[in-house]
Amino acid sequence: MKEQLNERLTRTPFRPSADARADYETAGTTFLQYLARRAAKTVILKPIEGLLAVQRPGGPLPAAALVCFAYYAVAASTSYGRGYRQPSFSSERTTTEKDRETSSVITARSVGARGDLAAEITAEVAGIGRFVGNERILGTTVGLRGLGMAAPSQFSFETTRGRGASLLAWRGEARGTVTTELAPSFWGTTVRAYGSLALSDDAGSTGKATLNREGQVSITVTDRSGGVYT
Repeated sequence: MKEQLNERLTRTPFRPSADARADYETAGTTFLQYLARRAAKTVILKPIEGLLAVQRPGGPLPAAALVCFAYYAVAASTSYGRGYRQPSFSSERTTTEKDRETSSVITARSVGARGDLAAEITAEVAGIGRFVGNERILGTTVGLRGLGMAAPSQFSFETTRGRGASLLAWRGEARGTVTTELAPSFWGTTVRAYGSLALSDDAGSTGKATLNREGQVSITVTDRSGGVYT
């Protein structure tokens, strides 16, 4: 799978009309609001409902669901666009937003000790499952390409379980580091990211997702029997 990061969104959430700037540029956005709004792309997870349906002809496809989840994990942990100002920092410990496309409830919670930037982001996707992301920003580095903020991250998605559940009981995970950059350009500061995630699920699938500075995502997953999904 190779995608330009924002191609699957029918409407860009939380951005003023005709303005391609990064999500956190809306007025009054705090750091936790930025993280929650950045994850407001849960429409990407919708195909999992069909891929893991118990009644799916040919059976559920966990490896394909892992590709879908990986794409969302990358999209939910990054922003691309023009930078105007940084989000503000406050004493809030938790904030909740609603994805305008899917009505999924997204919560961002501060989990860092004093002086640490660490957060847990959850997204409840009705009828499908629950996404959890944990990110810890190590600090800021200065390089030829701009300011970099590396964030070792761990993501998971688990389908809704219970008696009569219509989906396969499934859990996927992604681990790695995504680095956000603030890069100078002729027209101002550009926000972008790059990194990679190692992928796995409880059905025996493994894979890798990579993201470059141009916002292109490449995902490859191999299932337990050796089948390759991209």
